[in-house]
Amino acid sequence: MSNAADVVRRLEEAWASYDADTVRSLISPDHVQHTEHVGGGGDIDMVIQGMPLFRAAFPDCERTIEDLFAEGDKAVVRIRMRGTNEGGLPWFGIPANGLKVDVEWISIYRVDGDQVVEHWAQMDIPRMMMQLGAMPGMGGA
Repeated sequence: MSNAADVVRRLEEAWASYDADTVRSLISPDHVQHTEHVGGGGDIDMVIQGMPLFRAAFPDCERTIEDLFAEGDKAVVRIRMRGTNEGGLPWFGIPANGLKVDVEWISIYRVDGDQVVEHWAQMDIPRMMMQLGAMPGMGGA
């Protein structure tokens, strides 16, 4: 496995286990976040501070790496997240409703040494909103 793939696997496993110290150690303090995180901004400390809120929203959350490819200093990962909305999603204005979600996202990371220095992401937010009853499904009213 390439160094980029190893770093990204460790990072994604740290996110999945809410291990803020490992997340912080694997992301360069000067990293560039090309995609705003849910809740706004690319500041890693803000995202880490939001970990308890996300954990409360989906206490049974399971994140799995479905695919991981790397070449040179870049790695691409497809993540699948499943969980039940038991704590609500205040950043989306959604109360706890017991509905289940099953969504995926793709992240592209650029790694330098043993740290992520750039990140791009695309999450299927509309699918999650439909599963949470916050917007109609395809063809729905």
